[in-house]
Amino acid sequence: MIIISNKPGQLGNLLFIYAHFLAFGIETNVAVLNPSFYSYRAYFSITSQPSITGNKLFYTCCYFFARILVKLKVKNRFLNVMALDWGETADLEDAVALRSTLCFVQGWLFRSDRLFKKHSKEIKDFFAPAEIYKNKLTSFFNNHFPGNNECIVGIHIRRGDYKTFEDGKYYYTVDEYINVIKQVAVLFKSNNPHFLICSNETIDLGEAGKNLKITYAPGHELLDMYCLAHCSYIVGPPSTYSMWASFYGTVPLYMIKDLATKISINDFKQAFSN
Repeated sequence: MIIISNKPGQLGNLLFIYAHFLAFGIETNVAVLNPSFYSYRAYFSITSQPSITGNKLFYTCCYFFARILVKLKVKNRFLNVMALDWGETADLEDAVALRSTLCFVQGWLFRSDRLFKKHSKEIKDFFAPAEIYKNKLTSFFNNHFPGNNECIVGIHIRRGDYKTFEDGKYYYTVDEYINVIKQVAVLFKSNNPHFLICSNETIDLGEAGKNLKITYAPGHELLDMYCLAHCSYIVGPPSTYSMWASFYGTVPLYMIKDLATKISINDFKQAFSN
């Protein structure tokens, strides 16, 4: 059994960590337990069921037990621990420690892109929203996007924590996002673009958006993410949040890495496409 026992980031990060381990577990028939997901378990149909392993206390116990194993350097065929530093990576298919009877894992870049792509359907089924959120998504789109003659472009405006992330490299001003939106509006002008604005801050484009068709997302971390997954295209800074939406909804994504770059349709790529 593998126990994921730390929280390196927020919803997007934790979804990818969980998904890669799920893919590994499906492939190898190894059980995966994720107490670190307790904050988000109510969002999804499968994980929302009451469980003693899905609460903060159980997670805290697992976290500190894993840290003790790290300090004691416990590594054997029955009990093991893998702890990665922030930039350190591990290929799940090559990690012998994961074959132990019980292995605690801590870190961010546990990956197996091959298995992730192979088992993408099972992953998407596993992370289908719980009924209450599914109904809210349906209601939102019925109310704001009743027709099918629009090109819905999701704009992920990530500010807040991005002021310090990567030394603020992707902390763009609202005016800079507006310039990107206007450029995308020209790119899709023949497709009747309708912009869906998602942000971790309260955003109002005001006069700058008066000539654009704009709808603001509900303002809930899961609903906004899965709203992006329902779009025709997604635009935003490098983020696992929009990457998950791109993967889950099979939506082409443009990541804003350089504001000086002129955006073309060929720059939109679906995250983790086969």
